[in-house]
Amino acid sequence: MGQDFANKVNEYLATKGEETRGVGVIQSNPEQSKHLETATMRVHGSWLDLVNLRSESYSEGSRIPEARFGTPTQDAERRDLTINALFYNISTDTVEDFTGKGLSDLQGGLIRTPLPPRTTFLDDPLRILRAVRFASRFGFALDDSIATAATDVTVQENLRTKVSRERVGKEVGGMLRGPSPGDALTLLCRFELFDAVFASALPSGAVPAQTSWGCLHATRALDAVLSAHANLDDSAGDAGNAHSASFFTTQLTGEEREWLCLASFLAPLHDGFVTNPSFVLEKEKEKDEEPTKKQQTKLGSKKTKHVPLVMVVVKEGLKMRNTDAETVWQILDTAGTMRGALFGPDAPSDVSSISRVTLGRLLRRAKTKWRLALVLAAALEMPGVVTLGQGAELPPWAIELAKGPPCAVHLTGGGENGHGGGSPLHAFAATSLGASGPCRSDDNGKGVLVRSSADGLAKRVLEIEGLVQALDLNESWTTKPMLDGREIMQIAKCKGGPVMSSFSERLVDWGLEHRDGTKEQAAAFVAEIADQVKAEFAE
Repeated sequence: MGQDFANKVNEYLATKGEETRGVGVIQSNPEQSKHLETATMRVHGSWLDLVNLRSESYSEGSRIPEARFGTPTQDAERRDLTINALFYNISTDTVEDFTGKGLSDLQGGLIRTPLPPRTTFLDDPLRILRAVRFASRFGFALDDSIATAATDVTVQENLRTKVSRERVGKEVGGMLRGPSPGDALTLLCRFELFDAVFASALPSGAVPAQTSWGCLHATRALDAVLSAHANLDDSAGDAGNAHSASFFTTQLTGEEREWLCLASFLAPLHDGFVTNPSFVLEKEKEKDEEPTKKQQTKLGSKKTKHVPLVMVVVKEGLKMRNTDAETVWQILDTAGTMRGALFGPDAPSDVSSISRVTLGRLLRRAKTKWRLALVLAAALEMPGVVTLGQGAELPPWAIELAKGPPCAVHLTGGGENGHGGGSPLHAFAATSLGASGPCRSDDNGKGVLVRSSADGLAKRVLEIEGLVQALDLNESWTTKPMLDGREIMQIAKCKGGPVMSSFSERLVDWGLEHRDGTKEQAAAFVAEIADQVKAEFAE
């Protein structure tokens, strides 16, 4: 088995006086389409997965295959993709292609399966997502038969029920941290995989019809703003601030890119709330019905009856970390507030007239994620981006536009990871994706509307970013009240409690407005508002 081989590798390394590492073991779980034990270890700085060659056979009346040791050809045929079924013979120093397709597919940029796709996907439905991830990672075309098999009802049902959410979340994370997350999300929508991937943890009927296209349109809107932002910033001629592609690809970490992509894609679900799984489980305990390990969750507080639908998708549907769910929600929710204050019809037309207090409050709410929230706020103001389920309807033209190719203006500065000629979220916009690719060109005229709107909003984003620097607000979230709690209580003649947070917030706002204020002036301000603040809490 894989663990035995890993132990042998460690024994060999020890005889050479080299460092050995611990061995992780992923147990076989046929019910979850994991058929053989896999050992993982780190050798010379690289992670290795070690597993036996396998073949499979089905006993009569069973849908679960029995995995057995097999030949290289049998093992290659059971792999997910031909490009992943290549073997390296360490004795002859040659690559061996037992499917007869792997090398040519690698050279030709084609994603296809060794066996008929439906057979391969039923063996392990997660392979649909792996096909999408590899296509978007390398800009490879997908074989037409994959598009057909991916929409098979049985395959999709098995993806929803047979594959653990942790495995699904890991693949989605790989897509969103890759060079072309927009292409990956596009393929998921075209393969009608939104429900199986994102909505599996939601109550039936929680997601309106056409949601997937609304989500994709929102992400395309972000892509358009990011691309316009990068091109405008390059044209400014400030070499110290110019971006070779976009700050999305050159300055954000993989984790931050993942958060921003999820926040944009799930933006149409912003107003949705569902019963907190933690709250439900607490009620079950009251009935002496102890939840199983599979049911247990740490999402939100046990006393919070309802939680944002977006957080449930990230934490329960994709089984990502609590911090991921909280951060995605923080970015999206703050972006919604920024949209109204900075981009909406009630926002000041002249950016320079935005007060330091207003901007400081928004940055303090977003903290280090303020730039992500700002660019997403602009995307939320784009034509056709709506919040579903609250009476808003997705415009038919937005659906048609989302079904077509990306409409963002191409980056003029080129950049790394294939971004020259593409856009920040669609690095391989010109790549042919076979039957899964664009079904038509941008011919309904709305693409022009999207690009022109993105241009105007990107200009405003740049102006606001400049204002943040000019007003010295870049670290405003670290600012503390000029007076501590003891001093506030003495001045206001109060005994503390919840009222203190109100005093602190108002004191921070006062500090934002009076950059050169003194401690004595701050004390006078607290004395002035003391009766009013205490009266508000007394009510």
